[in-house]
Amino acid sequence: MRSEWAYYESFLDAAACQEIVDAALKYPIEKGTVTSDSKLKKEVRHSDVIFLQRTDPVFSNVFATLDYCVDQANDEWFGVDYNRFGTRAVQFTIYRGAEAGEKGQHYNMHQDSTLISGEHPSQRKLSVTVQLSDDADYEGGDFTMHYVTRHPPADAIRKRGTILVFPSLVHHSVTPVSRGVRYSLVAWYVGRPWR
Repeated sequence: MRSEWAYYESFLDAAACQEIVDAALKYPIEKGTVTSDSKLKKEVRHSDVIFLQRTDPVFSNVFATLDYCVDQANDEWFGVDYNRFGTRAVQFTIYRGAEAGEKGQHYNMHQDSTLISGEHPSQRKLSVTVQLSDDADYEGGDFTMHYVTRHPPADAIRKRGTILVFPSLVHHSVTPVSRGVRYSLVAWYVGRPWR
């Protein structure tokens, strides 16, 4: 592995980002859960999500774009063994700003995968996030990596349309949104268990 992350600055233009937001918001919204036990734990994660399916033709360009960027990043930087057929679903995530004295929505430090394989035949290998909101539309809501040797440039990964790819073992978080709404896409590319 040659890097802990790779990003494609403003890969999607503003119109494409807005089109994704408008299309996604037509689907049912769920509360974000903590992956390990699918429970609501607002002290750990407080967000709303919508799952977009690969089989939905409305989002075919989204999946094609993510597949392309993840393949390119992996070939150039990571060299991880993963399923190149792509992810089955993309999580459209909504982080809302603080209201009525409540802390803004957030996701505390976590990993999308661990070295423990458990009972599943595959694990998340590469994570990807797409910044869909304009930087001026919200405050807080910073995507942050932890325990890395070098951090991606905060101003670049906050730009609308930027796609960030990283190994799913990397610890990361989203700080509380204090004003406005932050929209993003999150997806995971799986492969055989880490070894």
